[in-house]
Amino acid sequence: MNLDQALETYIAESRELLQQMEQTLLSFDSAGADAEAVNALFRAAHTIKGSAGLFSLDAIVEFTHTVESVLDRVRDGSLSINSELSAILLESTDHISLLVDDLSPGNGNEAELAKAGEAIRRRLSAYLCGDEQSAQVSQEGRSEEHTSELQSHSF
Repeated sequence: MNLDQALETYIAESRELLQQMEQTLLSFDSAGADAEAVNALFRAAHTIKGSAGLFSLDAIVEFTHTVESVLDRVRDGSLSINSELSAILLESTDHISLLVDDLSPGNGNEAELAKAGEAIRRRLSAYLCGDEQSAQVSQEGRSEEHTSELQSHSF
């Protein structure tokens, strides 16, 4: 197998793992997530990150490392998944999907993706600092910002 074939395999497998992550996150109810589901999310993120490292896909490695770190805190019980965190994790899954899609020839959206990814990483990082209240405020601010952006557009 040559490098191009290996990369295509990585892309296909990552898309499958991302779809599984999304389905798992969408299946969470108000009671949260069980340990098996959280472990599955962690393993999927870990596999995407680890395989990306083999190809020196630094943007995917760095972003997914943050997602993996948050999920590790959920696994060890120091953080619980609530609706806000679940929403950020879903957004993260979408972002990883865009990063993977950008690997296909002719895309080249690195600058835009980096900017969007950094905003999501900052919100995830608030959970890593152990300050869930700041993370929730950050999420609320983002929602208000998004609403303001929508209101400023003429349709």
